[in-house]
Amino acid sequence: MIKHTLDISDDYDFLLIGISSHEKDYRICWALNKKLNLDLVKKDSLEIKGKKQTTPSFFSFFVFDKPDEFLEYSVIANFSENKVLVSKDDNLFKQDKTKQDNKSGNELLIPEQKQMNYFFVIRGELDDDELDELVKQIKEIDVVQTAMRIEVKQLKSKHNLIF
Repeated sequence: MIKHTLDISDDYDFLLIGISSHEKDYRICWALNKKLNLDLVKKDSLEIKGKKQTTPSFFSFFVFDKPDEFLEYSVIANFSENKVLVSKDDNLFKQDKTKQDNKSGNELLIPEQKQMNYFFVIRGELDDDELDELVKQIKEIDVVQTAMRIEVKQLKSKHNLIF
């Protein structure tokens, strides 16, 4: 019997800019929208479960699609929204609540880029000059400490950016 194997390789055909900022996700996206004339909209958080995790991590996620230019822009947080269940207390409806705790126990989307708080993902065609101009404009935003282009193929955990 002949044995056939299927070799599946992921497509990492996107550009990546790392953004370092201490601001909340909505504030960064608002500043990016204003500076770059985008309309990033919050979507459901991305759910990713690592091999060593018992529960999945959730990462804040914003998207803007420009179909006329064949471009899609996304912003994803590098730190998880560590959701902790709060015990029942004597509230009016006696319901469980969830709270977000961004201070401890967070998982990283891309652990080798722990100095970056957000990733700006661009799917589509941009030449190097356009990308450099985009990085320059992001660096000019007052709530951004720094921004830099990241080579996707050099990342060990690049598979987390396939969504």
